[in-house]
Amino acid sequence: MSRRILFVLALPLLLTAQAPAPSTANCRDDLIKADQGIHRTRSALHKAQGAAPAVQCTAYRQHVASLNVVKNVFARCDAGANKAKNAAATGAAIAELSKQMQGVCGTAQKAAPKKQP
Repeated sequence: MSRRILFVLALPLLLTAQAPAPSTANCRDDLIKADQGIHRTRSALHKAQGAAPAVQCTAYRQHVASLNVVKNVFARCDAGANKAKNAAATGAAIAELSKQMQGVCGTAQKAAPKKQP
C-alpha cells in the first residue's frame, strides 16, 4: 500500500489531533465534519471495490471531494507546526486518488451505453 494511501487512511487521526486556530471559532466543528465525511466516503470507496465501474467512479468522486474539503479546512484551521507537511500529504493523497479515479471513471464512461439523440 502506498504511503499516500496510508496517509488517507490515517487522516481521521490527524483531523482529530489538530488544534483549531484561536481566531476561527468554527474550526472544531469543521474538523469534526471533515472527519465524518472522510470516514463515510472512505467506507463507500471500500464497499465499491469490485462493483460496476460507474459505482466505483461515484465513490471515487465523493472521496476526492471529501479530501478537498479536508484540504480547505486544514488550510484555514491547521495552526500546528506540521501545517505545510499536512497540506502536502493531503495534496498528494488527492493527486493519487484522482489518478486512480480517472482510470476507473474512464472505464465507466466506456461501459455506459450511448444515448441516442
